This record gives sequence, C-alpha cells and structure tokens, in this order.
Amino acid sequence: MKNETSSVVESSYRTFYGKLFSALFSQFGAKYVSEIEDAIQNSFYKSLKSWKPNQVPDNKENWLFIVARNDVLNQIKKGSRLHSETHFKAIEETENPNEDLRLKTILFLSKSKNLSSKVKVVFILKNIFGLHIKEISECTLLSQDAIYKSINRAKKDFQQATKDVSFDLTFEQVTKNEIVIIEEILYAVFNIGFDSFSEKNKSIINEDLCLEALALAKILSDKFEQITTKNLLALFCFHLARIPSKVKDNKIISFFEQDKTNWNNDFIKLGFHYLERPDKLNKYYVEALIANRHMTDTKNDIQHWNDIIILYQLLLSLSNSPIMKLNLCYCLSKAQRIEEAKELLEDVENELPNEHIYLSLVKANIFTNKKTLESEKIIEKVLKNINQKIRREYILENMSTDF
Repeated sequence: MKNETSSVVESSYRTFYGKLFSALFSQFGAKYVSEIEDAIQNSFYKSLKSWKPNQVPDNKENWLFIVARNDVLNQIKKGSRLHSETHFKAIEETENPNEDLRLKTILFLSKSKNLSSKVKVVFILKNIFGLHIKEISECTLLSQDAIYKSINRAKKDFQQATKDVSFDLTFEQVTKNEIVIIEEILYAVFNIGFDSFSEKNKSIINEDLCLEALALAKILSDKFEQITTKNLLALFCFHLARIPSKVKDNKIISFFEQDKTNWNNDFIKLGFHYLERPDKLNKYYVEALIANRHMTDTKNDIQHWNDIIILYQLLLSLSNSPIMKLNLCYCLSKAQRIEEAKELLEDVENELPNEHIYLSLVKANIFTNKKTLESEKIIEKVLKNINQKIRREYILENMSTDF
C-alpha cells in the first residue's frame, strides 16, 4: 500500500510541479525562487508521509499549493527577508491557483536579456515542466553538470533582473523572439514525452506530457496567431495520431508495422487544419511534412526514402541539429546510400557523446549488412546503457534487422 501512495505522489509531481512553481513565482517573484523550489520539494515530501492509502485528498493540487505556500512564507520569515506587512497579507489571502499561469511564467522568464536561449530553456524545462536533470540532458545534449550550472546561473540572473519588477506580464508585451523560445521549449517537452527513455516508465510514451505541450501551444497560437506555432501544432497532431499504435501488449511497434486503422483520425484532421504553408520556411513545417509523408506514403521503397532525404536536407538548412543529421543518416542507409550515410555519420560523431544511444543505434543499423560483428558490439554497448525494460526488449528482438 505504501507503493500505491508513492505512485500517486510520483504522478502528481510531474502533473503539478510546473503549476505550483508558476503560482508561487507569480506571488513571491524571482527573488525567492530558491525558497519556492525547496518549498515544492518539501510539499511533495510531506504528501508522502500524510497521504494514507485510500485517503488521498480530492484536490491534490490545492493541498500541495497551500503546504508549499506556507513553507515559502516560513522560510522568508525565518530569513527576515520580508519587511512589508501589506505584501505578507496579500500573499496569505490567496488560497488557490485557479489559473494556469505556466505560459505567462514561461513568457516572463523568456524576457531576460542576459541569458542565452539554451539556459532559459533548461531552467524552464526543470521548473515549469518538472523534468529531471537526466531527461533534460538527453533532450538538450548538455552534460548533467552543465545543466546544474545553467540552472544556478539562470536563478541568479532572474533574481537580479526582476528584483524591481512585479509579475504583471500581459501577453501584449511579448516579442516574436520570445515566441520562438517558447516554441522551442514546447517542442522539447513534446519530444521527451513522445519518446521517453525514463526507466521508471513502462511505456516509451508519456502522453500527458505530450498533451500538456499541445495545450500550451494551442494557447500560444490563439494569442499570437504565428504560422510557426500552427506548424508546431500540426507536427504535434501528426505524432499524437500514431500513439494508439506505437505500443501494443507492452511492446514497441516500429512505424512501418503499426496498424494504421488504429491511428487517431481526429488528430490527423487537426494536423492538416494547422498545417499552413509559411511565407518563410521553418523547421516545424518541414518536420510536419516529413511526418505526414511517412504516414501517407504506402510504399517503403527507395523512392520513398529519397523523397524523405530531400526534406531532411531542407530541414538541415534551417536547423543544424545533430539529431536531424542522424535521422538523415538513417534515411540514407534505407535508400542504400551507405557511403553518404557513413560520411555524414563521421561528422555527427564529433558533435555527440560516444555513449549517445540514438547515435549508436543508427551506427549499428548502417553497419548491419556488411559489418555484422561490429554492429553486434555496438548493440551490446547500447544495452549496457539502457535500463528501460520495454526498449531493451525491443532492441534485443530487432538487433539483427532494424530498430
């Protein structure tokens, strides 16, 4: 029964962390961001001790918020850092964060001028979406040490930059550059949810995280009506449509073996609704085209892969991402353009760590036909670094064919 309570707290952590952070941040400000982080952690720790089996509060978010808010107040009082009695009363009068403030908080943090986009993204991934350092490392390709340093730097900068600024951001104050940052963050969050490597997850999909990213992107699109955001929504919808067929009986189903009749047609229609050709190409539009081309093309032949290669080359002209280069390597190998794939792979190997799992899998796949022994050695190394049961089983079953 103890495990049952732990499971409830664990699922609440991902669901509520960002909402709690945003609500407390809007009340106390960046000056107290360290106290806010500690208070949220303490509230989840107290929930583990207080939530008895079958006696979990109906409104878990409200329970956690009140405990965390009181914790922040206690920390501030102990530190004698709160001198305004009026401010103190205003904070205590607020009982519950009924409004989802996450998007406004992201926008507020994105306006900092002294930090790089990457540092902002790292800070927001941790504090608004409750991602673990390891998850952030996997999606940003930054080392875990670099992420800790980025978060501490961001914290100090936000405290300094906002010390005389209240949290009263309106959506009208947002610039196009800040919208670009938000889109990058939502894109990263969605990808983590769509292809999770967390060993705690039985599936490779965290659908809740994907839907959170979709919901916030929808708000962003409604507020600012940017074509880039619509293209991002289209990409999300095409991916979401395939989730019902991506895992079956606790086994990963490769794309070309998925039962297309189980794909969600509502999401496919919604994807086409948002897919609007931009005046200036952007990566989300091209990625949406690639996803759609895979879904609609009935032939998995050389011509199909050569068409996809052209789209990836276009994508790389817009975004010099090593992951996109790896995708292109894979497509080149499927089109039997092995030497081109190897040549590109050498470039990518200089951009990613040796133990990068996707890099190893693509490399093994390229060497499957002519260097079976080398391919097997790479797979053995990958399996040593993967603890996620469902993914290990998939690789073991497919190591001699495809992944």
